[in-house]
Amino acid sequence: MKHMKRIYIAGKLNDDACGYIKNLHRMIKTARAVRRMGFAGYVPGNDFLEGLVAGDFDYPEYFDNSQPWLAASDAVFLTPGWETSEGTKREIEYARSLNIPVFQDLEKMRIDLEAL
Repeated sequence: MKHMKRIYIAGKLNDDACGYIKNLHRMIKTARAVRRMGFAGYVPGNDFLEGLVAGDFDYPEYFDNSQPWLAASDAVFLTPGWETSEGTKREIEYARSLNIPVFQDLEKMRIDLEAL
């Protein structure tokens, strides 16, 4: 099986209930576009379902669970609206400290990653 490049989908999640759902929707749609390009996408917001079942997750549990996935990724892709997310800013800093490229344009990401 060919190794698929792993893309961590980063973006704003925290918001009011409606905003959270819209933000997660944006991340999942982006992950689908990433998969159609032949990459594997990880959406940290999917932990929402685990937290819903557990019923007692707090922010560090969500954030800390996603960071090993970021560290194992070949790139990070930022969804629109990330600029107001303190968590995403921390993720960008972490990715850069690991020399993981960060993208905001799907086509540029595709071209750059296929060149590797």
